[in-house]
Amino acid sequence: MEKVELYYEKAMKARAAKDTAESVKQLQKALKRLGQFIKKEPKNPAYPFRRAQIYISIKAHKYAISDLLLTIRNDQNNTIPLFLLGNAYLESKEFSMAVEAYNKFFLLDEQHPSGQNHAEVYFNRAIARNGLEWYEEALMDLDTVLELNPEYPKLSYCREVIEKNQSPNK
Repeated sequence: MEKVELYYEKAMKARAAKDTAESVKQLQKALKRLGQFIKKEPKNPAYPFRRAQIYISIKAHKYAISDLLLTIRNDQNNTIPLFLLGNAYLESKEFSMAVEAYNKFFLLDEQHPSGQNHAEVYFNRAIARNGLEWYEEALMDLDTVLELNPEYPKLSYCREVIEKNQSPNK
């Protein structure tokens, strides 16, 4: 796994230096190495989880979703892959799937607390619910964000957008 991290670090340095070809080359090495680990140990959730994180970092959400589902299948007590899955669905504008992942996160987190920032999960679920035009539910999520973290960034802006969407005179 050390080589994977080394490849990823090199890829990020190349990206920062705007050397796209080198960044892609190093990311491909990291992803290939993780694929080898997954083949050797298909039940180990660490490998598809790390590969999903890399896919998320390059906005390859379709691939991240696949690896996160594999991670969840192999580690059913870890809530973080559910949170990331919700985020990947949200980025892909698959709002109902995002809401479902966030709901599962909350159910599982009651039994296995993750330490994840719940305000962030509620905020993201509010955005997904807004995408589904479930405005009342979205506003309830934002009320919960306000209770958990009154200083949450973009909270008032998000509320304004949802309330504007909710009004009949858009």
